[in-house]
Order: sequence, then structure tokens, then C-alpha cells
Amino acid sequence: MNLTEPLAPNAEWVHESSAQVEIKLYHGHRGPIKSCQLIENKNWLITGSNDNTARIWNFSSGKQIQEYKLNHDMAAIPAVRVNQEATRLYSCSWDKTVRCFDIETGKEIWKGIHEHIVTNCHISHDGKSLCSGTDLDSVLTIWDTASGLMSSRIPNVHESTITSCQFNTLDDRIITTSTDKTTKFFDLVSHRSTMTLRGHEGVVSSCTFNKFERLYATCSWDKTVLLYDATVGSFRREGPLMLPKLHEGSIAACHMSDDGKLLVTGGYDLRVVLWDLENMTHKLGLRGHRDWINDVCLTSDNKWIISVSNDCDIRLWHVENCDNIKQVIEQNKTLKNAKIVNCSKCGKNFSSNKLKRDNSNILSSALLCVFCRLEEKQHNATYNHSLNDYDRPAALNDQTSHKSNLTEILPQHY
Repeated sequence: MNLTEPLAPNAEWVHESSAQVEIKLYHGHRGPIKSCQLIENKNWLITGSNDNTARIWNFSSGKQIQEYKLNHDMAAIPAVRVNQEATRLYSCSWDKTVRCFDIETGKEIWKGIHEHIVTNCHISHDGKSLCSGTDLDSVLTIWDTASGLMSSRIPNVHESTITSCQFNTLDDRIITTSTDKTTKFFDLVSHRSTMTLRGHEGVVSSCTFNKFERLYATCSWDKTVLLYDATVGSFRREGPLMLPKLHEGSIAACHMSDDGKLLVTGGYDLRVVLWDLENMTHKLGLRGHRDWINDVCLTSDNKWIISVSNDCDIRLWHVENCDNIKQVIEQNKTLKNAKIVNCSKCGKNFSSNKLKRDNSNILSSALLCVFCRLEEKQHNATYNHSLNDYDRPAALNDQTSHKSNLTEILPQHY
């Protein structure tokens, strides 16, 4: 992202006494902001608000490029999405509709009607389909974006309200989360649910994954974040891996970096947390919002976090150099007592509360980090895990395997 442009009049640098990172603050919405999305090839940030508008901002300067009236009669608007070609804008609302608008003219092109409240929507990567989920009937609907016609209506995907829905990388599955405490994968080829992720004790609010769909994270109103590693599939037997429980309130949103190394979460405790997934700990805890945080996202270069809130603010957190910043979130007892040590093989720092001596003949006296232990384990053993419907996308099978095979090594509740 190019950040050399001067800030617009409705944007400002924030210098708070408690701030550990540089913060940009963009103003304009007059109601709670429910969603945010980046279109990086345009340098655009898109936000949707309960003030019945969607807005496009210049990401670098904070200048408002366009405002769209969404025609939802002031009903809550859970999500606004723009296709990657940046030609169409889509919104969904508690008024039981999804709507499509022309980006250039702002005119409504088509409207789709549900029988119940629409809780979320998402556009496919090829821009040809829109999925939406509903409240009481828990129906997953797929719309043809060109015609505005319903192409599929899938009932009973969940036992109760769908809280989020999104297409996977190849647009051949839709991943949904629900108040029934599960995350499900609906296969658009076989037209059936192929996988259910369990482990949360409360409503699952969102799911996110890395570029190659090898690591999934879910967040919940039970204040926890769970990780599921698809490369080994051991979560099937042992359950998911839990990140340290740092949020004090329900977690509303999560976003994982493309490389699967970082995760951002935001919640009703007014915190944004940046997680280091390689070391299974947090990097930063960020405060500044004055009301519930509804959505978060991370730039592809991992330099900026964007968060939106009921306080009507858009915050951009500059986290490029956060490794040198004092962490501002309270450490739990385990992390307080832990020391940082060096891996004797790769030299990387890691927490002493994950120390484990390797039993191999080569490094019998060495202290190894998670990933060096994993490499040794993979070198000395043959894995025969069957991933079934949860395997890597066929088009990506030749890619290098993701390193975060964490569930084989770390305890279930870290």
C-alpha cells in the first residue's frame, strides 16, 4: 500500500498516550460501521454502515471517493461487498434483501428478497456468484450476480442462525458459521455439506483461512479462537488448538494473513489483537475504539490492520514494526513466567513455555522450536492422514506445504 498521500480533511493521525503504534482515524459514517473490505489494486477501502450507506475511501489518504445510498430503509446492514473488478457493490440487510449497485453510477441494478433477516453476504472471487445467509430459517442462498436470480436455495445447512458465509479460494465451497456453535463446508460440486468443525461453547461468529486453505481459524462469542490444521487433520481425533484466551468479551471478527502467519481478531471488549500463529501467542493488543468492534482486516503486506466499530470510526493501525513494540495486552500467568529462548537449529526466538527437547539422534541435546521439531518429525516418520473432503485444493497441490502443522505437536489447550 502506498501511504505517501496527505490525509484528507475527514482523516487524521491519532497520537494517543496509550498508543503503541501509529494510528490513522477516518471519519464520515453517522452510524455503526458493520463491515470493511480492501480492494488493494485500486487502493480502496470499502465500509458499510447502519447509516444506510456504503462508502469507498482512498486507503492511503482517507479521502472519501464515493458514497452510496443503499435503499435499506435504515435497517441494520451486516455486510457490504465489492467484486474484485470493482464494478459492482453488494449489500445485505435485516430488511430481508440483498441488493446490487453499479459502482460508477451508484444506481441499484437488482434486488433479491429473502423470507427472513439476512445476516451476511459474500461475493465469489470470480464475481459470478453472491452467497447470503439468513436468521430464523438458516437458509444459504446463492445468487447469479449478472441476472440477480436465485441460482440455489439450500435449507437446513445449520440448526440455527447463519452468522457468516464466504466462498473459499477456488469458489467451489462455501464456509458458514452459526449460532449452533459449528462451522460447515458446503461443496458446490456435490451439493452437500462435507465437513463440520466443532469445539466452541458459544456462537461461532466468523471463520478465516490462509491462501492455500491449510489453516482455518474460527472465533466465537465464547471469547476463544480455535485453529484447525488441514494438512495433518489430527483435529478430527484430538480437537482444535486453542489460542491463549485474551479477549474479555465476545469476539466478532477474525482475519488471517495470506501466509497464515498472522491473525487479527476484534471483539466486543473494544480490543483488536494481532496474533503470531507460528509461535501461538499474541504480538499486540490494540485499544482505542469506544464501542463494539464489528469487523477487521489485514493488508496483504501485513503492515496495516483495519478495524471498524459501532463508534462510527475507521481505524488503521500501522503494525509493520510491531516486533519492536512493547506489547500492551495483559500477559496471562503462563506468558508472564515464560522466557524467550533461541532455537538451536534455526535461531528463531520462541517462548520457553513451549520448550521440548528433541529425541532424535541428530539433535538429542538441542532446544528446538515448534517448526524445527515438526521438520524432524516429518523427516523421521511417514504420514498417512486421510483428509477426505478437507484436503488441499486440487489446483494448489503442487504448492509448498504450510509449516503450521501445529496440532501434531502442541497440546489442544495451549
